Amino acid sequence: MKRIFLTAAIFCIAGWTFGQAIDTARFRLNFNPQLNNIQKINQQAVINDTAKEVVKFDYYITPMQMDVSFAPTPIKPSKLTPEMGDPIARNFIKVGFGYPLTPLLEFAAHNADNSKYSYGVNLHHFSSWAGPIGKKQKQYAYAPTSDTRVHLFLTTFFKDQTLYSSIGYNHELANFFGYDKDILKASDEYDENYYSKGYYDEIRNDFHHLKAEIGVRSNHLPGVKKLKQDVRLNYNFLFTHNKTMENHIGITSYFAYDSRFMKISGSQNYRLDFNFDYYNDRFIQYLVNNQGEEETNFYHANAFKLEVVPNMQFTIKEYHIKVGVGIPVLRTDLATRCPVYPVAEVQLGIVPGILSIYAGVDGKAEYHGIKDLLYENPYYNPSFDELDFTRTRINIYGGIKGNLVKKLNYHISARYAYVQDMAFFQLDPDALLHNKFIVVYNDVNHLNVCLNLSWDVIDHLSLNFEANYNGYYFKKDSKLQYAWYKPGLDFGFDGKYTLKGKYIFDLNFKLEFMRWALAPRDEQGNIRYDDLGNVCYAPTKMKPVLDFGIGFEYLINKNFSAFATINNIGCQYYSRYYDFNCFGINALVGITYSFGKESIKNKKK
Repeated sequence: MKRIFLTAAIFCIAGWTFGQAIDTARFRLNFNPQLNNIQKINQQAVINDTAKEVVKFDYYITPMQMDVSFAPTPIKPSKLTPEMGDPIARNFIKVGFGYPLTPLLEFAAHNADNSKYSYGVNLHHFSSWAGPIGKKQKQYAYAPTSDTRVHLFLTTFFKDQTLYSSIGYNHELANFFGYDKDILKASDEYDENYYSKGYYDEIRNDFHHLKAEIGVRSNHLPGVKKLKQDVRLNYNFLFTHNKTMENHIGITSYFAYDSRFMKISGSQNYRLDFNFDYYNDRFIQYLVNNQGEEETNFYHANAFKLEVVPNMQFTIKEYHIKVGVGIPVLRTDLATRCPVYPVAEVQLGIVPGILSIYAGVDGKAEYHGIKDLLYENPYYNPSFDELDFTRTRINIYGGIKGNLVKKLNYHISARYAYVQDMAFFQLDPDALLHNKFIVVYNDVNHLNVCLNLSWDVIDHLSLNFEANYNGYYFKKDSKLQYAWYKPGLDFGFDGKYTLKGKYIFDLNFKLEFMRWALAPRDEQGNIRYDDLGNVCYAPTKMKPVLDFGIGFEYLINKNFSAFATINNIGCQYYSRYYDFNCFGINALVGITYSFGKESIKNKKK
């Protein structure tokens, strides 16, 4: 009840406090409103249209041609005195004489400079006529040697073709002197006549080699879209001291064309190699008739090779690629074979001029004729008639090459090949004096790793070094245990230094290790015998080849120079073929005369 009265009292007080007082308002009713400072606007109202209309029309722009023609002002060249280069000698003659009793003669002549033809002649003769020197060499027979070579050539130049031809004659003399007195005495085969000069004709093993070739090749540069070819016909005739003969006629050729049939790269080179070789060998056989008289019988062996190798080379970016196939047909009197092999190669220039790598696969087939065997081993018996083809069925190779520093070139390569009927030399066990070699054939897997370095250190100093490792792997049932006479490891070095443009110094060496032979002596030098007392052969590790040499040449003037060389400084009586020892230390001195010099005007750079 009290709340009600209190609330009513509060409202009464609020109304009295905020209430409005009553007052009287007076208005003037005769007021007229007016507008002051007015101006009439005559501009029409503008309504902005927000709808955009696209106007379509055709147009073209006429290009503005600018005149870029100009007329250069000619510059009158200044008068310069022509620089004359050092005259080049077209001919020279070189004569020398050495120890032990070794004459040397070399001659070369060439026609004067001519843009239509080139012809000349080369002559070389080097021989040794000294008898055995030293206690060790006196155990062997007298063995003179001779190397005589004559070569004439003629080349004719046409606009698009070059016709070339040559004819040559070689006479090589060697002797089957590799029979030791101790061996012959132990086997009751010794005869003092074997070591007399009267027996010289019986152990002589010389041959005459006549060769000729004629061919034509195109002068077109790579990339030119014209047919390129090189076709060469060659002939070889060989006649040995024991009347064995060999005739060989061959054709070596290729045809190539640069085009762009496939748009995978630049131009492609399409090439076809065509080779043909025919061999006719005549052997002599001595027979005894019923009356006990000796008769001479001749018989022939024939072989030929026909080979085509189509291939293509092209470039994709930095890759150089070659693909093809080799198809040889081989024929001997005993068999006909066709050992097809692949041809492929990839080259990649990683850093141009500094580092490039390559890898590939190929093969080949080659005939071991009497001529090739005699050049490789002068103590080969040319009457041996078991000749055959060596067939490399597959050869996988690769390597890196380039330039490390200025003028230091390197090349590291490796290859692994499967070879059928590789040829190896071994002593003929049927030879009376155990002094002749024959050839045996065997399948082998061959590994080769090669390092080559060449460095022009300065303008007057050049160094060359080469190292090779060869591994030969035979099957367990192979008839060969080792690769006879083939080094497993070899090194070669040659360095040349020119001092003041007048003095030339030369240092070289040749080292060969890990060579094996089928020999009648053991490692201690003792002769081996079988149960019947006959000399028997067994594998023997040969002594290494350690051949060091030095040379010196003095350029006396523009025409004359003098030279001197010393070989086998270590005086090692090493042998590349068993019991055929080389000379100990030997030296040669001589003089060279150059003539027929022509001056050449060098262009001012």
